[in-house]
Amino acid sequence: MSGPKVINIEAVRRRQKRESQVLLRRLQLVLADCERWQAQPQAEDSLMRLEILRDSEQWESLLLEAGRLHDFYQEESHRLRQQQAADKAAKLRRSHRRNQAVTQMKLQLRNLPPAPERDALLAKLANSDFAEDESALNAALDLLEEANSHQNNNRLRDLAACLIDGEAETDTPVRPSAPGAPHRERLEKCWRLLGELSADAPCSEIEALSAKAREVVGQSTDHRVLLLDSLALELSALLQRQRAARRWNEEVEILLTELEEIRSPSAEEWKQRLAASRKEAAPFEVNEKIVDEARAWIDQTIADENREEQRGAVLKALAAIGYEVREGMATAWVEQGRIVLRKADESSYGVELTAPTLGSTLQTRVVAFTDSGRDPQRDLEVEETWCDEFEKARADLSRSGFEANLLQAHPVGTIPLKTVETAPSVASHRQTQGLLENKRFDPRN
Repeated sequence: MSGPKVINIEAVRRRQKRESQVLLRRLQLVLADCERWQAQPQAEDSLMRLEILRDSEQWESLLLEAGRLHDFYQEESHRLRQQQAADKAAKLRRSHRRNQAVTQMKLQLRNLPPAPERDALLAKLANSDFAEDESALNAALDLLEEANSHQNNNRLRDLAACLIDGEAETDTPVRPSAPGAPHRERLEKCWRLLGELSADAPCSEIEALSAKAREVVGQSTDHRVLLLDSLALELSALLQRQRAARRWNEEVEILLTELEEIRSPSAEEWKQRLAASRKEAAPFEVNEKIVDEARAWIDQTIADENREEQRGAVLKALAAIGYEVREGMATAWVEQGRIVLRKADESSYGVELTAPTLGSTLQTRVVAFTDSGRDPQRDLEVEETWCDEFEKARADLSRSGFEANLLQAHPVGTIPLKTVETAPSVASHRQTQGLLENKRFDPRN
């Protein structure tokens, strides 16, 4: 297949680098989540290996290793978050039961005749923390046992144990609320939601919502279920906002990471806009518009820069096999959509490169500079020669970090050579050689 060819050129190395940087940032974020709840360093040795791979630009290996670590620690982060939520819900539940126990014991103590010991216990129960509550409750039970020796004392202790510890077992039928009461299921749902919210919400906000739940439980039975349903809806909505905010903040981090790899001067402006948007956002509020705009700009800019690099790499690969390349050719290529190159020792034939303004496809074909006096056999020989040169250019592109996949090709001679009316001006061999030797070769200039 030596005739006109259509190839798709992708800047693989740059894409792998960008994906690696993004994946590393995602890994850092998920590790930070793990360390919030586990309070110990995570994957230090693995991170050092990833840094070595990054410094040596082994992007493919880095993507595989970082992807494996990210998946593992993402699951671990989810497990730790769920554990944190369950622990917090259990703590809220115990706190609520403790408050119930304290309230009931105070009622029982107030039924006793006034006495210094009784008054001291009431004061202690009114101003105590969890550890002191347990001690005060036991002291109150002792006092109640002495004052009500005719009652079943085990019943009081059993009741207090159930109030403090929801997992405690009891044969006592009398409890503040029956296990099957509708409001208990709704209250339990509220504790679970509050537990999950506590992973990211400020403690003061969680405490206020917890107090609201306890206040609702104190309402009359007729309104309690409706109030708990309303609170559960409020907590569910807040949790959805919290999750959206967490995703939004992660997306902002990823955008900032991607902006580091963009050469455009506007990238710095986008960094400042994103940072300001995050700083100005209220808790659980997100600015989806700026994220969408930044993503669209980044994707478009990366595509533009990739096409720019593609054109430069193609011209450099052709210069390496002897084609004349002048400074400014890439710019002319963009403006005209096509460009024709030829070798210094070839005055009758050249190679035309055609590429759309958008996309990464490229068409190459041999062209002639005159219609008259051409030898058809010579046309075929030039096409066959270009086939070998084309493969050399593809190999050079591969070494430069590009992947050139052949999409379409035509057998030699099946399509007549296109005739170009005038040959391009020929740059000196010395200029082309100088461009090749310059490691900072840039056909745009």
